[in-house]
Amino acid sequence: MPEPTRPRLATLPREDWVDVPDAGRAIRQSASSYDAGRSSSSHDAGPSGARSPGRLRRFVREYGWRAYALPLLIVITIVALMRMNEPGGPPRPASAAGASGASLAGAGPPRAAPTDTPMMPDKAGSAVQREVLASDALPPGGPYTQRGKGTFHVVPGTGPVVGTGALHRYTIDIEDGVTGINPATFATTVQAALDNPQSWTGHGSGVALQRVDSGPVDFHITLTSAMTVRALCGYELKIETSCYAAAHDQRVVLNVARWIRGDMAYVGDLATYHLYMVNHESGHALGHSHAHACLKNGFAPVMMQQTISLKAANGKTCQANPWPYPPGASDAPGVEQPGT
Repeated sequence: MPEPTRPRLATLPREDWVDVPDAGRAIRQSASSYDAGRSSSSHDAGPSGARSPGRLRRFVREYGWRAYALPLLIVITIVALMRMNEPGGPPRPASAAGASGASLAGAGPPRAAPTDTPMMPDKAGSAVQREVLASDALPPGGPYTQRGKGTFHVVPGTGPVVGTGALHRYTIDIEDGVTGINPATFATTVQAALDNPQSWTGHGSGVALQRVDSGPVDFHITLTSAMTVRALCGYELKIETSCYAAAHDQRVVLNVARWIRGDMAYVGDLATYHLYMVNHESGHALGHSHAHACLKNGFAPVMMQQTISLKAANGKTCQANPWPYPPGASDAPGVEQPGT
């Protein structure tokens, strides 16, 4: 009587076909399954000892379409892995650090906005063009406080002494009546900007800074409503700007309109523009004057009036830069004009 035919397998065990990404393991599992079937099957030889159809044919007959699918999946997987490691292969997902943007410690300047506007001179009354320029326009954005109460309160918080040399203590203030700003977030941004080694305490500048909330202070960094800014800084140029008002309690005046809306020179990079605001106006409190020439690497010095324009006195357009000591600038913080 002929030997009964072995029933055909309906499915493969899951471990033989699910784990395809490890191509080598998949191949080994497939081979082991085949060898096991071969040793236990009565199809290896008939009554006369003659061999049944070859191994490949028997494998195809037992595993059906999976006999074709498994090698194809292995090839596809190997090709995909090779392409991911090629220099021109598909881009890999950014890491969490890369996706969130540069940190304050390594933040470089944003790309420069094209502008043909001249730099405004620092001295009031100079014979210059006075109309509002396109690059000065306040970008569109959220609402901001037009008028506060004209009084100020200190945001609680202190910090360590950063830098070596002459110590300058400062508070971080907000005008009463200014809304839409988280005080703690504002204070953290200001302190992080000034504590950064690319700020005024870095590169052996001989300057030390410390945030305090009581006791003797050298200046106050204050978020201020638009109309109070005009009262403290003047409004000769009909634009929203910030200033250092030494005559008003050594107050660094940061315009909330600019804090919320930013400036065209920073092309929507509001966080970096915040760094520029803090470093530029605090630079005045530390005794720095305006600068009107690009640094050797093309960056604008932080004491350039970047809110007004990125064009230097020689007509060259600089690249926006929020730091006194930006990376790669050997001549930072730049040539200034005393008395302006």
